[in-house]
Amino acid sequence: MKRFLDFLTNSPAAVTFAVLTVLGIIAFAIPGLHSAAWVIGLVLCLGVIAALLMFHGEWRRAQQQIDALRQQLSVERGRMDTLGLTPVEDTVELLPDERRARRILELIPDSSGLVQSLRLDATFATVAVDELEPLTTFCAEFKKASFDNPRSHTAFMNLYRAAEGLSIWVKEETQVSPDDAGTREIRPGDARKDGWRGYTEAQSRGERLSDDFVSSRWEFNQTALELGLVSGSPPFND
Repeated sequence: MKRFLDFLTNSPAAVTFAVLTVLGIIAFAIPGLHSAAWVIGLVLCLGVIAALLMFHGEWRRAQQQIDALRQQLSVERGRMDTLGLTPVEDTVELLPDERRARRILELIPDSSGLVQSLRLDATFATVAVDELEPLTTFCAEFKKASFDNPRSHTAFMNLYRAAEGLSIWVKEETQVSPDDAGTREIRPGDARKDGWRGYTEAQSRGERLSDDFVSSRWEFNQTALELGLVSGSPPFND
């Protein structure tokens, strides 16, 4: 209904019809023109017929335009559905700091692997060998790396030093478990020169290094989030 009223407001035919109607009422209201009423009526009827023909043409053209626009809209929607949405990460090139941060958090995830194991048990009773491999990879891959942003570089260096310290400790103080070749454990006291006292000291130092590693990894992740290097829901199971 609103569309019809808008059409009437903007239609020359509707305006012409309204003007003829008003003129007809005025003409028939004047007594002096009653003698020529049939002539005036005939002219008004012809004018109304012409206005109706104009109105019909305008309405038909408007409907054709609406149908054409609807068809065009349907075609464009079909194209959008066919193309779909391209993931942002596939089209936008990452900055060097973003690539480094995502690679680090991919190597050292938070919800699985070594970090999760250390949170559950930092005493190194047993640690899976495959969980230690990403730690070694990280230390080797990022040995000479740096970040452009000072804050992210500081957080990275803290994480790297903690990871390197833990990695060295693992090599020096642990051994493959005799009962399971897939795990490592702290070398027992009877395999040490300083006995079980050395075992206790090694275990305490390992716990401190583990805590430093887990906390520095958390700080690096927070810094990367604050600087926009990674998103809130990274795609690498972090």
